[in-house]
Amino acid sequence: MHVIERSRIISESIFSLHGISTLIFIYLLLAPVASEHLVTGIIGASILLPCDLNLSINPARLRFHWQDHSDVVLYSFNKGVEQEYQNKLYTNRTNAFQVEMSSGNISIKLSQVTPQDNKNTYWALASLFDSNDQHIHVTKVCQTTLLVAARFLTPKLTVNYKEMNAMCLTQGGYPKPKVTWTIQDLSQPQNCTLDPREVQTNITLDPESGLYTVWSQVNFTENQSVTCQVFNPILRETVSNTTIICTSKVQEGLSIGVIVGIKLLMLICVGGIIFPVYKQCCGTSGGEDTENGVAAGSSGFATGGDEERSNLMASTTSQALENSSFV
Repeated sequence: MHVIERSRIISESIFSLHGISTLIFIYLLLAPVASEHLVTGIIGASILLPCDLNLSINPARLRFHWQDHSDVVLYSFNKGVEQEYQNKLYTNRTNAFQVEMSSGNISIKLSQVTPQDNKNTYWALASLFDSNDQHIHVTKVCQTTLLVAARFLTPKLTVNYKEMNAMCLTQGGYPKPKVTWTIQDLSQPQNCTLDPREVQTNITLDPESGLYTVWSQVNFTENQSVTCQVFNPILRETVSNTTIICTSKVQEGLSIGVIVGIKLLMLICVGGIIFPVYKQCCGTSGGEDTENGVAAGSSGFATGGDEERSNLMASTTSQALENSSFV
C-alpha cells in the first residue's frame, strides 16, 4: 500500500511539471556529480571547456555558471549573460554557445590562454526551473582541468670547430622542457645519448611572456653527428636539429688555432728580444753618442784653423824646393 501510494505521488509530481523540464529534472537526478576532463590549451589561443547535458532544454528555464577551484566565476548565464558576476581575470575571455543551449550544450570557449591558467580546474553549476520559475535542481557537472603549453621553435645548432663544441638554442615554449643530446660516431650504426652530466644546459623563464628559453652545449670529436632534442612534456612532442662534424673543418679549425698561437708566440719572442736591445742602444749609449758627437763637433770647430795653417806651410815648403832645384 505504501509503495503504491509513493508511486502515485511521484507520478503526480512528474506530470505536474511541464514537458521537457521534467525530463531534464530526472536526468540531473540520475547524472553523476561531476565528469572530469583533461584539455590542453596553447598559450595565446582559445580552448573549449566542454559540457553537454545531452537533452533538450528551454534556455528560459536554465541557469548556469562556470567557476574555477577558487570559486572565481568565468561565465554566468541567466536568460542571458550576467557580466556583473564575472571575475576581471576572465573579462572578454569567455563565450558560450547560446544557439546550442536548447540542445543541452553549456560549453564555453576560453580565449587568450595564459601560463597562469595552467592546471586550473573548472566546472559548471547548472540549475533548472519549472514553468512557474520555481527552482527544481542544481548540480555540479563537467569538471575540467586545463593544461597549458606552447611549442618550442626548431633549435638553432651552431658548431665551434676551434673550441670543438656545439651549441643548441631555442625559445618560446612552455612548460619547462627536457633537453637531450645524441652523438653518433659515423663509423658506427648506433646512437649514444649523453648523460646530463656531460652536457651544459641553461633553461630560463622570461618573466614577461612566461615562456622558456633553452641554451645547451656539448663537446664533440671529429667524424661524428650531433643531435639536440627539446621535448615538451605536455604536448608530447620533440623539436630537434642535427649536424655532422666534418674532419676537414675540424682540421681547419685546429690549423687556424695553431697558426694564431704560433704568430702570437713569435710576437712575444720578437718583442722580448727587440725591447731590451732597443732600451740598451737607444736608452744608454744613445745619450753617450750624442754627447760625443757634440764634443767632436766642437773640437772640429776649434782645430779648423790649425789644419789650414799646416796646409799652407806644406804648400810653401814644396814651392821652395822646386825653386831650389831649378837653380
